[in-house]
Amino acid sequence: MGDRFKVRAYCSSRTCDYVHKEDVMTAINYESAFSLAIAYNAYPAKPGCPSCGQPMTFYAHSVLEVPWPNA
Repeated sequence: MGDRFKVRAYCSSRTCDYVHKEDVMTAINYESAFSLAIAYNAYPAKPGCPSCGQPMTFYAHSVLEVPWPNA
């Protein structure tokens, strides 16, 4: 089972040129990654962007090794 479900962060500023997506956490499934991303976005104290200092935004991300196992 090589599937990975992660929470990633990116800069929330539209004018920032920081494009590196950072993996924040690995989750057990997509639902838990999505829930964690929502919780992190609702939290008032967010980490700042390394480039401009604006708050980071979080989202769920998945990497599926075999998207259709019966194919």
